[in-house]
Amino acid sequence: MLGIIGQINYIHPSILRTIRFFLIAGSWYYLSLFFIRSFQLSKKIFPLSFLSIDFLKSNKWLSKTYPFLVIIIFYIIILSFLLFFGDRIGWEGDDIEQLDGIINFSYKGKDLVYRYYWQPLTYQLNLWLNSWLNHPRLLFFIPQIIGAANISILLTAVYVFSERRLNLILCFCFLIIFPEIIFCSLYYNSTVFAMFPMSITILLLFWTKSPIKARKTWDYFRYFVIGITSTLAVFFRIDFLLSLPLLWYLMLFNDSLEHKLEQKWKVYLTYILTSFSLLAFFYVTDIFNLTKIIYITTSHHEGVNTWTIRQSLANLFSVTNLVVWIILIISLIYLTFTKIKNKDWKLVLLILCILPLFYSLPSLTSPKYLIPGIIFLPFFCASTTLKIKSKLDKYQFQSLVFGFITLSLFLQIVAIQLVPRIPFIEITADPNYIYTHDGIRVPGGYLKGYNEVKKAQINSYHRPIKFSRKMAQAIQKIDENVTVIYLDKSDSLTTEVWIWTFTTFYLELEGYQVKHYDRNNKIVLSLADKTVTMQRVNQEQYENYLDINPEKTTLIKVPYISRKDPQGLKKFFEDFYDSLDKLTPRY
Repeated sequence: MLGIIGQINYIHPSILRTIRFFLIAGSWYYLSLFFIRSFQLSKKIFPLSFLSIDFLKSNKWLSKTYPFLVIIIFYIIILSFLLFFGDRIGWEGDDIEQLDGIINFSYKGKDLVYRYYWQPLTYQLNLWLNSWLNHPRLLFFIPQIIGAANISILLTAVYVFSERRLNLILCFCFLIIFPEIIFCSLYYNSTVFAMFPMSITILLLFWTKSPIKARKTWDYFRYFVIGITSTLAVFFRIDFLLSLPLLWYLMLFNDSLEHKLEQKWKVYLTYILTSFSLLAFFYVTDIFNLTKIIYITTSHHEGVNTWTIRQSLANLFSVTNLVVWIILIISLIYLTFTKIKNKDWKLVLLILCILPLFYSLPSLTSPKYLIPGIIFLPFFCASTTLKIKSKLDKYQFQSLVFGFITLSLFLQIVAIQLVPRIPFIEITADPNYIYTHDGIRVPGGYLKGYNEVKKAQINSYHRPIKFSRKMAQAIQKIDENVTVIYLDKSDSLTTEVWIWTFTTFYLELEGYQVKHYDRNNKIVLSLADKTVTMQRVNQEQYENYLDINPEKTTLIKVPYISRKDPQGLKKFFEDFYDSLDKLTPRY
């Protein structure tokens, strides 16, 4: 049909694109229904191929355990995926700031590392891991290992929430349509660490069916652990404080608890006492420092005060694809009208509990900051799907599920995005890039977005990372001692702290050991008989360094570039960067 229409050359191309789009969209449901009917017919013709499924359903023990065996298989597959696309050298800058702070924590301390009190438990966990692993390069693998666990736990939670009325593949699709869950698992960041205890919190909240006979004991246990994990999540990353009001709402209206008010309050009291006891412990041990948290929050807002609402909306839009946004908005409108019609005024409280999740929206520099809310969206999708299931017959629902699964997988390869021409929507394998403070994001064709992280291992998009890697590589190529000097002037672009720390970090990845560390003056590293010195010097030393210090060393003079110079970034990140290729030993 499209071919016939395409031959009518007097039809405007924009009209052809519109017809093509609506034909594809309109045929989706009927194609799904055709495949479901064909599948059901094949079961009747070839019943032997389904004996294994029937056996699993007939065996009570296997029917209870096989979903969790499948989730273990999912974990292995997800982990392999994340390890394949995952970062190994640095993706967006803040990750290297944190990793450098971990391996040089003894020199920097809490006040000089990147926002320690915003993510204190992430630092403490990785400090322990680094001392145990004894190689900083291995720290790059931890987010992928934990990220795969997060996705698997959330998958289990969605499946448990649906009371096993939705299949695992559909539950998995509810997760992958929100790509930030996967994106933040590809590189080092504290969000992925905070997601782990919060995922456990959500799983236990919805795990209402007691696996033991004593139902009350199970409820006490659940809320005791929820008190621990929800508090831990906040101190792995303070952003997750924003998810607590929604969590409290779900706890307050948890129908699984006994209806007796006295029994409910005993369970809630278990949660409150556990949370506050842990909070008090963190306060005493300087994990929780309110003054420092307020200072970090203030400095963050000052740093993004030029960020526009248009940029924030672009980041918000990258949370999921256009089609999924339309589905979510329609579902939210339907839910709202249903609640109003039924005079269910809990809706007002729910809205108030959701609003804190949008705290960062006016200056949303990355969709990562919405993760405390995004992890609840798959459950909204599951809830909506269960309501639809109650209104459709078996084949209609199966065709709808098949269509959604197909769409979810389709969006991993292809984007459905807005364009400034009729029909204003296009389906493309070349999605638009959305530039955030945490690297590139895409509104669809998510595999291409994940692949950008992999490609950055060779050619980084982040200019400071790219420069620092090049500087470290240039130093490594020289077999003799190396001295890197920077002219110490207050307006010098080249004396930024990250230039020292990033280069130091990449040398440490290659086995160099720090011998002296003063990030405001001088850093000395060594490997075998080779010594690398990086230091700030005054004007006289800068001009006559080898005359003043007659030592056998290759001298690298980093050019003085003023921050006020409009061509400063080009001179440093392009001209000086390119000159490092021509660097040769000279004494």
